[in-house]
Amino acid sequence: MPANKLYNQPLVISYQLSLCKFTQLHTVEQNDSERPIRPLFSTPGMKLWLLIALHFGCYGILTLLTRIEVFSWLQVDQETSTPMISKLVNGIISVLLFLVPAIIFASAVMPERFDYYKLYRKVNVLPASIAALGIISSVFFIEVIYQWNVGLFTDPAMLDYYKARLEYSNWHNQMPGVFDLLVYLLSSALAPAVVEELFFRGGIQQLIMGWIKKPHVAIVISALIFSFLHFDTFAFVPRLILGIALGYLFWWSGSLRLSIIAHFIFNAFEIISEYCNQHWPRSWWAKLEVTYVMGVISLVVAVGAMLTVKNLLRRQTTPS
Repeated sequence: MPANKLYNQPLVISYQLSLCKFTQLHTVEQNDSERPIRPLFSTPGMKLWLLIALHFGCYGILTLLTRIEVFSWLQVDQETSTPMISKLVNGIISVLLFLVPAIIFASAVMPERFDYYKLYRKVNVLPASIAALGIISSVFFIEVIYQWNVGLFTDPAMLDYYKARLEYSNWHNQMPGVFDLLVYLLSSALAPAVVEELFFRGGIQQLIMGWIKKPHVAIVISALIFSFLHFDTFAFVPRLILGIALGYLFWWSGSLRLSIIAHFIFNAFEIISEYCNQHWPRSWWAKLEVTYVMGVISLVVAVGAMLTVKNLLRRQTTPS
């Protein structure tokens, strides 16, 4: 082999290596430039943050609206308002704080839009009826837990606040006639059941499940958020238990309709009971005192009904 070829061979090899490296770097840069940019709200965690942020944004807007004279009626006062207006305002506030964020969130972020909430999935009559029975039977247990929750507070300032809230609740719950009852059922039973289930079970619970991949933990966390965002320390634990029950109904059925029905039944039962107490104060129902024994029996029946619903839904989804 000639000497000049032996001399030039290392240069040729070095040139080829440099050319290969340049080609690889150019290809990597080209692939990076062609790679699609990941959307900001692509992960369940960021979507969860957005949904909660929308809720607090609506809360802030509502607070500002109450400062404007035209919308001052949104801030209900016992001296200048009526129980009827208070009931209507309660329904309007529920829609503003929970339905509006849910609609904005689904429209702006979710590819499946409103279908994401699984509101259109049907649920059979039998599991829905048993779920309603279980929710009604849990009322005595919830009442026992509520009294226990209230008893946790011994600070005089907190007790005075509780008395003030109880006085306002007694004023707000006044239902002189059937029309007042119907308005109360619409504004404080049906409206909250629909919009809160959309926001908490359809939105928050599904997002947490997609984030942490642990359904039981997701149900408890979403129930904690559900109870916390009601800002009622005296009913925090009872509302937490209710949120857990509604969360399992939604998870088992895969339909938001079942949790909406159960939520509405619970609210409606409380309102109708209050109506009966006001109009028939001497009835056995009005004089009924809830005991711990009744609470335990109530819990057993409610858990049995919930497990029955679970088995029914499992049979319906399991192919024969």
